[in-house]
Amino acid sequence: MEIIVFEKEAYQRMHRDLMGMFKQALKEAKEEALANADPANDWLSTDEAKKLLGIRSKTKLQELRDIEAIKFTKHGRIIRYSKKSILDYLERNVPSY
Repeated sequence: MEIIVFEKEAYQRMHRDLMGMFKQALKEAKEEALANADPANDWLSTDEAKKLLGIRSKTKLQELRDIEAIKFTKHGRIIRYSKKSILDYLERNVPSY
């Protein structure tokens, strides 16, 4: 096993730079998705929503619905999630360091 040691300031600078790149990539992905969005295709299935959010659990998706963090619609047993609201949620919840 190889161990790499960083000075605290170098680590914090690297972390800040990586978070900045992550935020920029997320912003660009959101802008691209919204530019290509067809309002009729804004609604995602449960599996698509979980994939976009990077989660595996339906329970976490239920929690996000319960706290109204993301928009959804339900017709019978079929639940669809707003892609735009998921992208907004992801952007709002990027940690800032």
